[in-house]
Amino acid sequence: MRIATAAQMKKIDELTINDYGIPGIALMENAGRAVAEHSATHGKSFCVVCGKGNNGGDGFVAARHLHNSGATVTILLMCDPEELSGNAFINFSAAKKIGIKIKNGFDEADLAGCDVVIDALLGIGAVGAPRGKVKSAIDAINRSGKYVISVDIPSGMNPDSGVVEGGCVRANSTLTFGLFKWGLLLYPAAEYAGEVTLCNISFAEPAIQRQNITAFVTENACLTKRFKNSHKGTYGKVFAICGSINYTGAAYLSSLAALKSGCGVVTLGAADCISDIMACKLNEAIIIPLKSSNGMLSYGCIDALGKELKKADAILCGCGLGRSDDLEKIVSHIIETSQAPLILDADGINAIADNKSILKRKKCKLAITPHIGEMSRLTGISPLEIQNNAVAVAKNFACEYNVITVLKGANSIVALPNGDIHLNTGGNSGMATAGSGDVLAGIIASFAAQGLALSQAAISGVYIHALSGDCAAEQFGQHGMLASDILNSIPFTLKKIGDTHDNC
Repeated sequence: MRIATAAQMKKIDELTINDYGIPGIALMENAGRAVAEHSATHGKSFCVVCGKGNNGGDGFVAARHLHNSGATVTILLMCDPEELSGNAFINFSAAKKIGIKIKNGFDEADLAGCDVVIDALLGIGAVGAPRGKVKSAIDAINRSGKYVISVDIPSGMNPDSGVVEGGCVRANSTLTFGLFKWGLLLYPAAEYAGEVTLCNISFAEPAIQRQNITAFVTENACLTKRFKNSHKGTYGKVFAICGSINYTGAAYLSSLAALKSGCGVVTLGAADCISDIMACKLNEAIIIPLKSSNGMLSYGCIDALGKELKKADAILCGCGLGRSDDLEKIVSHIIETSQAPLILDADGINAIADNKSILKRKKCKLAITPHIGEMSRLTGISPLEIQNNAVAVAKNFACEYNVITVLKGANSIVALPNGDIHLNTGGNSGMATAGSGDVLAGIIASFAAQGLALSQAAISGVYIHALSGDCAAEQFGQHGMLASDILNSIPFTLKKIGDTHDNC
């Protein structure tokens, strides 16, 4: 599913009408009818709060269909009728002529007497924070306690970002038209949208194609095909350079996640001071002790490390490594010498934060998996600014350094070096727990080792990780979930979605 900016949607609308002969009033009719049909399942009496633009026009159409079906409908018009024009005015006039109750201005008493509030105040063309009586209406809708349905986007939402500028309607559900808008998918704005339903209102597909949209909601994962006549080498070898004296769990979770995601062999290169611990924890992995100092890898491990790097089909580096001057040198060496796809996570990212130009000297495909704090250290951009511009930050970094950038968060972003964006909308708050990111890194490494292109391994890995988190939440609830619950749900998730390699 594609994601559009407000400018792209406006152009799609314009081309649909002018180049492909689909009248704007037909699009408005389709949108309003869809809103009415959705709204009718939630009550029998409705307040439709309308602004002066096409969003309000959609509301007038919805009001007409609800009225004609026998529902009790009141339109609260948040502008002077003289301000209406075009198709919005035509549909307002029709609503008036068939006897729908229309009030100029806002009346909270009407809200109190209805089952459902339909928010048709502001659409994607609105600019800046809501003001005046529109802001007052938004506040009253949010106070009403009624079931709220927003038309296209909640009024007050910035359609192109996760930022909420001033007041915004808190909807229980949003019907959006044609394509998803960024504001419906990025936090904190996404919290205001409720359950989002995508409606086809007959935008011309050629008009959409002409926008060259390169942003997508991830809908499925690619899995490599399994063969009866196979062996462990068939499904790839992951070499994981993870763990330290204080973070044995990170090495455990990432290594086992790789195995549970289907790769044939995981070799863990671990500091020799924890190798016995890891051997006890990881029965199915091969443990290679590497020279250490102060509980972390030391530069003396480079020769042994190099031998293992050459055997790997994918390399995972960083989970629980800790921080030291030696680690900065070790990670830089891995980046400069590795031939197999490399996934850099956590302390692997931190190790190059002061020397990110090293990424431009890589000899392999490389993916980084930072959370916002790690992305801040890597880029020098504040966490708040990243939160407010997450897509742009991830995309810019991916393109500048030619690395796949997985920016983790409530809806994780996979930015590819060619500028494509893949947004994941699955997962839940129970995944906000220590070790969850280690599990994700292991899944991505596993998929890369099995032969998926690293870009597809990242996209599919994020999807499977989120789906496994949702599977765990169904079993345990979100409050007490552990990273190991996500880990143990991976095989059930893979079984559930089946072999979807033909969809890649």
